[in-house]
Amino acid sequence: MFGREKFDNLVRKMDSHVLLVVSLGILLTLLLTGHTTNGASKSEGVIEDINARQLNKFIQEKDNTVIFWYTKNCKPCDSALQQLEKIDDKTDQLGIEFAKINDKRVAKTYNIVDFPVLTYFRKGSSGPVTFTGDLENLEAVEEFLTSLQSSPDRIEEVNEKHLKKLVAETNFVAVLFCPSISTCKEKNRPDCKKCEKALRELENIDDEADELGIAFVKIHDDELADEYNLKTLPALVYYRGQIPIVFDGDLTKEEQVLEWLIQNKSMGDEDEEIEAVSAKALETLIDSIEKLAVLFFDNSPLSASSLKELEHIDDDCGRNGIEFVKTDDKKAAKQHGIDDLPTLVYYENRVPNVYDGDLRNEEQVLGWLLHQLQADEIEDVTDVMLDRLILESKYLAVLFYSEDQKESREVLVELENIDDECDAKGINFVKIDDLAEAAEYGIDNTPQLVYFENSIPSMYEGNLMKEEDVLTWLIQQTETDEIEDVTDEMLEKLINNNREIAVLFYDKDQRKSQKIIQELEQIDQECDKHGIIFVKISDEGKVKELGLQVPALIYFESKVPHLFEGDLSDEDSVLKWLLHQLHADEIEEVTDEMLDQLIEKNPYVAALFYDKDDKQDLKILSSLENIDDECDSHGILFVKIDDDNEAKEYGLENLPVLIYFENKVPSIYEGDLSVEENVLKWLVEQRNTDTIEEVTDEMLEKLVNTHTYVAVYFSGPCDESDAESSCTSILAELESLDDDTDEAGIQMVTTEEEIFGKKIGVKSYPSLVMFRNSDPLFFKGSLTDEDEMLAWLTDETTLELPDRIEEVNLKMLQRLLDQQEHVVVFFYNAEDKKSQKILQQLENIDDEADNEGMAFVKISDSDMLREYDLNPLPALVYFRAKFPRIYPGDMHKESNVLQWLLQLKKTPTDLIEEVDRRTLRMLLDEMDHVGVFFYEDTCTKLCVDILHDLETIDDEAEEEGIQMVKTTDLTVAEELSIKEFPTLVYYQGGIPSLFKGDLENQEEVYAWLVYQRHFEALPELTRSDLDDLIGDSDYLSVLFFSNYSDTASARALRRACIIAEDAAEFGIPIAKMGDPIIAKKYGVRDLPGLILFRRGRHIKYDESMEDEEEMLDFLTAPENMILNDQIEVVNSKMLARMRDMTEHLLVLFFSETECKQCERVVTALEEIDDDAAEIGVNFVRIDDWSLAKSFGVHALPALLYFRLGSDEPVIYAGDLRAPSKILEWIMMRKDPTGVAMAEVNGEALDDLIKLEDSAIVVYFYNKSHCSACEPEKHSRKRKQTDEDPEVEANRLLLCTQCTNIMIKLENVDDEVARRGVTFLRTGDLSFASTQGVNEYPALVYFGNGVASVYENLVDAEEDDIRHWIMEHKTDERIEMVTRGMLDQLLIDVHYLAVFFYKQPCRACDTILMELEKIDDDCDMYGISMVKINDPALAKRYGITSFPALLFFRNGNPLLFEGDMKDEESVLEWLTDDNNRELDDEIESVNQKMLERLVDKSPFLAVFFYDDSDCGDECEGMLASLETVDDEADEFGIDMVKVPEGEVAQDFGIMSLPTLAYFRRGTALIFEGDLLDPNQIIAWLTSNEAFQLPGEIEEVNRRMLEKLLDDNDYVCVYFYEEDCTKCEEILLELERIDSETDNLDILFVRIKDAKYAKKWGVSKLPAIVYFRRKFPSIYRGDLADELVILDWLQKNRYKQPELNLFMFSLASLSLAFIIYTVFILVCLKD
Repeated sequence: MFGREKFDNLVRKMDSHVLLVVSLGILLTLLLTGHTTNGASKSEGVIEDINARQLNKFIQEKDNTVIFWYTKNCKPCDSALQQLEKIDDKTDQLGIEFAKINDKRVAKTYNIVDFPVLTYFRKGSSGPVTFTGDLENLEAVEEFLTSLQSSPDRIEEVNEKHLKKLVAETNFVAVLFCPSISTCKEKNRPDCKKCEKALRELENIDDEADELGIAFVKIHDDELADEYNLKTLPALVYYRGQIPIVFDGDLTKEEQVLEWLIQNKSMGDEDEEIEAVSAKALETLIDSIEKLAVLFFDNSPLSASSLKELEHIDDDCGRNGIEFVKTDDKKAAKQHGIDDLPTLVYYENRVPNVYDGDLRNEEQVLGWLLHQLQADEIEDVTDVMLDRLILESKYLAVLFYSEDQKESREVLVELENIDDECDAKGINFVKIDDLAEAAEYGIDNTPQLVYFENSIPSMYEGNLMKEEDVLTWLIQQTETDEIEDVTDEMLEKLINNNREIAVLFYDKDQRKSQKIIQELEQIDQECDKHGIIFVKISDEGKVKELGLQVPALIYFESKVPHLFEGDLSDEDSVLKWLLHQLHADEIEEVTDEMLDQLIEKNPYVAALFYDKDDKQDLKILSSLENIDDECDSHGILFVKIDDDNEAKEYGLENLPVLIYFENKVPSIYEGDLSVEENVLKWLVEQRNTDTIEEVTDEMLEKLVNTHTYVAVYFSGPCDESDAESSCTSILAELESLDDDTDEAGIQMVTTEEEIFGKKIGVKSYPSLVMFRNSDPLFFKGSLTDEDEMLAWLTDETTLELPDRIEEVNLKMLQRLLDQQEHVVVFFYNAEDKKSQKILQQLENIDDEADNEGMAFVKISDSDMLREYDLNPLPALVYFRAKFPRIYPGDMHKESNVLQWLLQLKKTPTDLIEEVDRRTLRMLLDEMDHVGVFFYEDTCTKLCVDILHDLETIDDEAEEEGIQMVKTTDLTVAEELSIKEFPTLVYYQGGIPSLFKGDLENQEEVYAWLVYQRHFEALPELTRSDLDDLIGDSDYLSVLFFSNYSDTASARALRRACIIAEDAAEFGIPIAKMGDPIIAKKYGVRDLPGLILFRRGRHIKYDESMEDEEEMLDFLTAPENMILNDQIEVVNSKMLARMRDMTEHLLVLFFSETECKQCERVVTALEEIDDDAAEIGVNFVRIDDWSLAKSFGVHALPALLYFRLGSDEPVIYAGDLRAPSKILEWIMMRKDPTGVAMAEVNGEALDDLIKLEDSAIVVYFYNKSHCSACEPEKHSRKRKQTDEDPEVEANRLLLCTQCTNIMIKLENVDDEVARRGVTFLRTGDLSFASTQGVNEYPALVYFGNGVASVYENLVDAEEDDIRHWIMEHKTDERIEMVTRGMLDQLLIDVHYLAVFFYKQPCRACDTILMELEKIDDDCDMYGISMVKINDPALAKRYGITSFPALLFFRNGNPLLFEGDMKDEESVLEWLTDDNNRELDDEIESVNQKMLERLVDKSPFLAVFFYDDSDCGDECEGMLASLETVDDEADEFGIDMVKVPEGEVAQDFGIMSLPTLAYFRRGTALIFEGDLLDPNQIIAWLTSNEAFQLPGEIEEVNRRMLEKLLDDNDYVCVYFYEEDCTKCEEILLELERIDSETDNLDILFVRIKDAKYAKKWGVSKLPAIVYFRRKFPSIYRGDLADELVILDWLQKNRYKQPELNLFMFSLASLSLAFIIYTVFILVCLKD
């Protein structure tokens, strides 16, 4: 028996073993723990290494990130990193994340190319800040990281040393003192939490403090706080000029702190000047200061005098709590609606009020400001101020009123009683006296109250005299949440001013509409939260205009409408749709009426007509969605429309179709809509180029009915490919007139269709017809004479419209003013409905005006606002000999307008015109010489007498070119500081001169005016005038003099007056200045002196001041007028002088207003301006269309070359945006004897040939042959060859041959250059041999690096060469190569198809024509195709009959044995995978080939890398992949490589190098070691990479064998090709694929009848189930997938397994029982 003692010993032994095991476990745990601890301690201070993805996450999520950029094997990087790791902990304390990255590709995106580099990223910033100092200087790095510049949006931490330096160097510093960080950690003091809270609040005003010039910092330093006797912390100390002030308020109220800082900043000013602020600082002050006075001023004398007076009340304003500042920022003034300077504006709680008194009376100004403090008045604002308030105020009440209206004044008195109550409720209340602004909101009658909430207007419809009712209504508006009702005009304004707006169109008398409004008001608040403005409108006209059925909901995004098509009563679905529209980026769906409106209001619209029920249409729509954003960026609105009737109106029968509308003129896209890149390219090209659009009959009919003037070229059927056809040549002529017709407001289109033409009577084609308001007018002249056509199209009789006021553009208006004496112009905004109503009335008097000899036109051209300072619009102006008079009355009353016009026309011209301020400003802008008589209304007899005298000299003054006017509007005079009236001021070019003589002496006045006009035409400048003119003028000449009594100065002034008019013709005004200090500044020490300013740069005149001709020559010398760094603008006079004095002159004719491409061309040409100057060619530009025409120019821009002494210029006929080609052209023109073709040798030529998309023709010649033509060498050779006639004859033959070829090629050069082909030459014979050229001369075409040689160059004709080059350019020819070239191609090109032929061979020519059809397709698949006529070389490859086709794959040849006449079968053979693949090598493919492989290959492994940026590392990976290539092939896995990084991006792969495994188009990324072949092949053949959900995978034999080895349970579907039943069964089986996955059974299929027999399967299709490679064949019905699933399930869980399980369970149970009995027995014993 087994006794207790033995058992105890056994237990003890077991315990000791267990104890040993446990001890070992504890020891091992301690060791591991110790290791981990050491590792952790070691990692402290180590900068984290990150990858590209982590970098993006860091930058997006972390507030402050510092990145150290480094590379491998970089000693400076290692050294810098070692130092930076010492400050890693410090940066953590400052809240800065520190990381390092080794990724050159990502570095390039931040313009980092040199390493190491340290950059600082701040969350939300536009880009990183780069440290530029020494990275091993830790103090400099720390200072950079903690400096104010590094963290502009946070209060920066400083130490004591930094703080003292900051206070010493900065005038204003705010310092927040907090307890030290160590103290806070140890003692957990409550003031530490207070500091954190204060800091959070104060960081909200850090930016505002920065704008005001106040540095804001914080410091944690208890000792320093004690030193400053700060008893409680946190504390704010403000250092003002190093003097500290302690804030005693609540630090958590940041607004109070900011106001305190601002007040103490101004109190600290030692001088009494009003503080000047920037535009940004002004915004901060308006937002922060409750009471603020702002003086907007400029450099005028009136501003200077006003400012001087207002300085006296600055302190008084400060004592009364009004902050007073000034700004001379003109943009800021404009943003705040200030048109006239100086102007004083008082802001109270951001609401402005404009002072309209005399700013030079400081007591009156102070009284007004103090009155504003106490008064209870509604503030008056301008239109721009109102727009700002509407955008910035949550609640705003606006009273539109008229100061001249009694009712308005009464209402204003009543409403001012509730102003304070509105303020208490947070409602800003303002008033505006501006009828034009009121009209924009649909307000015709004033007074009218409008309430704005978050920019949404609501009109008050009650009695404005009952202020209590008004107040109740306003408060109710703030408290209730209703969808606001708006007018048509309000809606237009909302749509124009807001990006997102939802509009409910309803009928206020319709029950359904009212019910839907109630439902939708429940989501109004949600819309507000997401920034969607929600309004409603009941306007029958607007509903019809948009073609809607009410109720209807439209969402406007950037003015583009989206129509809601769901159930409006379901508010949840409406809200969901609105939020989807807010975030989605889709092409908008529109109705036909919406489309018409968009075309009317937008210059560039693309519309896709489609059928939403057509799958193909939806697929195309999906692809076009990808270019929607790009279209937006080019200003093209992209919409879609599903409307068959609208499509038929445009003549569209087969959808989808894309139409592009430019200025309402349609163009149809005729390419493949599924290729969105081509669509985008076409749209952008249409947007940026000027072409005559081709239209259908339906489009034409629509155009004619909607446009005033349409010129139509009916070409009839026209063969576009025939360049010589008459219709093509006529169209080319008309293209040159397109810009001219645009100027005249004529739309020009062309059509080949004939139905519409027959309707209107077109009998022969081609034909030109002009439609005027739909009425056709036929051109009967010559269609080949473009001048005759243009004259007819723009003739007044052609353009004249009966009973209509003609629309003109700015250019047409200026031409009309030059040609006609009496012109009436209606200036208006095309979208303004008030203007349209006025136009209807004015058209009633158009005929009467015509009968009186007055041209009546209208203009809405946006350029007019720049040219004519008319505000507000609309405005009616009568021009008499260019003299403007603005109609002051109501333009709706046409009879009064006509009476006013007739009265002005009959007014005698000898009377001096009375003008107002607006007309005077317009007059001074238009005319160079104006005399203005300023007088007061109260002036009676004296002014009458003076005016009578002035009118006697008015005619004489007019003969001298001086326009005399009079005015009682003295505001312009006040700007000149004129205080005494009456007075006379003469303006020359806008510069005033004051008459100081006796106004009652008419002879003296007339003599003075004439003297000013002709002799004393030199305006005198002040310093501020000079600064302004230098900055604004292209040219300015200033004569500095001492005084009028100085003889030399007087003589110099007299001579300057003599040449002033001549200089003015050159665009150079001459002024005088008697300021010796300024004269010395510009180098004039001895007065008088003359200085010429060119764009701010000055040149001193050093010749005699006694010779006026010498002075004029100096001012107009070309070298003085031309600037080197830009192409100078000249006038016609300047150009004429330059032509007389300049040997080589290049002139660009352009237009600033009428030429879309001119700006881009000027920018491109400025790149070669300096180069042209270096070779002695002066470059200028001129805006003069009539002068351009005189030189034979028919379209702008145009480049002309003038040579001194030559009557006619040479016009450049190439691409004006290719500066390098233009420079070559210039050089050739300058030296015609030189060779136009550039000489390029060796590496430079090789680089050019290898450029992508290059088209280069190279002339290879032997220099020794061609040099025989050079005179010097000719003479030397003649001496040597006098006795050898044969050598001499050979020399002459070579010389003649070389010369003839060069002449031919130069004649061809210019023409092919226009087609984008570069012509070069080289005498580098060594380079020629590398290209396979061994016989000279030779002409070779290189296209995308592939060469083609021209046969028999010596005997070639120019036309043949030209035709040969253009065939290659258009890819219509297979390149011809020599043997040497072929050898080089076999080295350079992976896939090369070579067509061997011989001559003569008719079969060869026939087959070659067929193969040329697939040449482009081969290029797309990366296969180059060439031809060679070399029977000897063909024999090398065993070719004995011709023609023959060889396919070289990395030099390995494969002979095509099929029918070469069938080009499709040739292409299929070339692109077949079996023919493409090479043994022991991974094939390189291009994007097109890869796309084909991804679509066709079920198993595709692609190695993406960038061969330009991946050296040894990629080579190692490729070597590793090539070791598994063959094995992968055995598994049916295709393996290829793609060396272009751009292709990877198109497949969504961003980091390189990468191995991607494509399964049915889906890419899996390998994340293992690319240098480990075993790991790669294991991954490629793993179940994870192999299986696709919901699909039974196709395998081959090798793959199946591996699957059987790796998996216990496999089901295999064996089937064969061309078996319909097999395919049907497969579809059924795929339904149970996921269920088999759940059973852990791998389901695959194999198309291999022979392999099936190996497993006993003789009849296909069949299913075999493998359990651990043991097969079971399914004998049932293969069409019943459920039965098959049940069979698989039973096989998966067979009885033998269950028996084995039960046997194991029984054995364990028996063993347990025996063990229990054994224990009991032993214990008992």
